[in-house]
Amino acid sequence: MADAKEGELFRLNYLRSPVKMGDSPRARRRFSQLFEDSMANGADFANGVRRQLGIHYPMTAYSYDHERFWVHSEVGDFLSGITLWSRVVRHHKPALDAARRIFDEEDLHYRIDDKGGVHYFIDEPFAYTVESTLAGLGDARFTAARHALEGGLKSLGPTYQSGKGLIRGVFEAVETTFLVIVGSQAGNRLNGLAVEKHLKPLLMTRYASTPQADDKVARILDSFNAWVKEAHPYRHGTAAGEEVHEAPLDMAILSANTGMGFIRFLAGL
Repeated sequence: MADAKEGELFRLNYLRSPVKMGDSPRARRRFSQLFEDSMANGADFANGVRRQLGIHYPMTAYSYDHERFWVHSEVGDFLSGITLWSRVVRHHKPALDAARRIFDEEDLHYRIDDKGGVHYFIDEPFAYTVESTLAGLGDARFTAARHALEGGLKSLGPTYQSGKGLIRGVFEAVETTFLVIVGSQAGNRLNGLAVEKHLKPLLMTRYASTPQADDKVARILDSFNAWVKEAHPYRHGTAAGEEVHEAPLDMAILSANTGMGFIRFLAGL
């Protein structure tokens, strides 16, 4: 594995989740231990949870059951608990750095700001788009496309982001899905000629009974070809010594959103 780190845990080198997740039992247990390591007295935290979240804080026979809170609370309370913990913990910055490392290593799609607030790494609609697109690639025919998309999404981590890597992965996923749908006669490339020759007839047949089908299909294909042209410069690797032309992250997210829409459209044909 090219990006395996020397001296790193096996599970972090080879057993990472291919996409960012909304929750993780391992992350919860690690936060529970981080809480125990960083708090001399958890009473202020437990009182803050009850006061600001309005939930019952678990108890043992003699004390607060902090582990049960971190491991078994609803995900919104778990994430809000991180913010409440950050307000009472000693050594605020090192504690936040440790929390961010857990998010990164356990592949959660959140980020923590400098005041301890937890946010979606991009936003909730983007997270939903990713999940629905991966679900749309669940058929075994689309295994390679799913792997390509998962690879691109790894470029959106809490500690490492690459707009080029994101677009490249999404483009490969779109291209692979396209080739599955149109068949081997299209060769191995997604371009305007292949779209006109192989995808257009499929769409014209599919929408034959739709009023003004010619115009509607033409507009869809114009949009698709425009996206292919926009994303194409980022799909190639960079030779040693050459400048890496990164895509601005906001531009890459826009491109990825559009590309994932086309993936779902193609996979549904």
